[in-house]
Amino acid sequence: MNSIRQRLLLWLLAGIALLLAASGYATYRQARGEINALFDYQLQQMALALRNQNLLTLAIGTDSDGGDLLVQIWDRGRGLLYVSQPQSELPFATQAGFSDLVWRDQAWRLFALYAGTRVVQIAQPLGVRLRMSADIALHNLLPFLLLLPGIGFVVWFGVGAGLRPLDRIAADIQRRRPSALEPVPVERLPREITPLLNALNELLARLAQTLERQRQFIADAAHELRTPLTAVRLQADLARQAVDGELRAEALRDLGIGLERATHLVEQLLALARVDASPTVSRAEPVDLLDLAKQTIAAQAAIADTRHLDLGLLQSDFRLRVTGNSNELRTLLDNLVDNALRYTPPGGRVDVSVYSTEKEVVLAVQDTGPGIPPAEQARVFGRFYRSGSTATPGSGLGLAIVKGIADRHGARIRLSRPEEGPGLRVTVHFPLL
Repeated sequence: MNSIRQRLLLWLLAGIALLLAASGYATYRQARGEINALFDYQLQQMALALRNQNLLTLAIGTDSDGGDLLVQIWDRGRGLLYVSQPQSELPFATQAGFSDLVWRDQAWRLFALYAGTRVVQIAQPLGVRLRMSADIALHNLLPFLLLLPGIGFVVWFGVGAGLRPLDRIAADIQRRRPSALEPVPVERLPREITPLLNALNELLARLAQTLERQRQFIADAAHELRTPLTAVRLQADLARQAVDGELRAEALRDLGIGLERATHLVEQLLALARVDASPTVSRAEPVDLLDLAKQTIAAQAAIADTRHLDLGLLQSDFRLRVTGNSNELRTLLDNLVDNALRYTPPGGRVDVSVYSTEKEVVLAVQDTGPGIPPAEQARVFGRFYRSGSTATPGSGLGLAIVKGIADRHGARIRLSRPEEGPGLRVTVHFPLL
């Protein structure tokens, strides 16, 4: 049953039925107590009236069918002097007063009165009292039982009227264009629906941001790929048209450099797309930053050698772990080291450090390159932005990727100058595991 209206109707009617059942039982118990008291008083008064009654007069004036009451008069020797219904004769009562007994599979309420030489017994079947109590309770509840269909009718249409705002919202959303991601208005709506609409509006806002990032990514990728792909095509044309071996070799060398730049740009764009795909880290687990730093240094050691750079691990603490995705953190460290190697002139140094403070685990990459002017440090994390202080080719995406991964891991990035000499020191501060 997936209908809210049907569920509410079922639960409300079930609740009303339970309340009526409880009320009926209480009414039945109350009626039974009152009827027992009334009939007990009747039995007692009848016994008092018959204690000195002439038996002959009693036999002549009493119909053989005494109704629901059974009258018996005994002498002290347990001799039966009179019985109003011989077919329902009860045994002699051994004690005075009220008592309950079961005789021949029938329950009786009995009152015995010892008066002189006589014992007067007045008895009544308990079934009579039970039927009368049930009839009273049923008559009291019958009007409410007849109202149940009307209550169901009112509840059905009342719930429908209460859910009508949801129908209007659904119709409004259905009429929207696929690109219309504006928030759904929440004015003049029931308070119960407001949390649902607030969650829906938050989802629409996140979806709009995602689509905007995708549109921006496609526009940026188309713009940035146009230049290197055009250069590669021109270099391929030059290599194809060259008639001299040296010119062809130079053109092929330039073609290789252009392909390398285009490949690097595509890899950076794909890494940025993966970072933008989700605001949270997938498959978070403890990651050893020291082990990650060693892997990155080993992977880029050959590149550092070809550029005559000293790449190494400067400072490290044993087994410093953070919570995150190892692949993403590897991408972060690769981009930091790659940027340092690109912008550090031959003969320089690139040092990687991993250490801890009282509250954080710090990953630092320091180089002896030209550095970044303080006025531009806040802008270098933007996409495709490149500092004007260097002519080194690049995509302008490395630090944007680093910033995106750091934000996903709850880390903060700080740019500063080394304590001694020129260069740049990039530190990423992770919360302790």
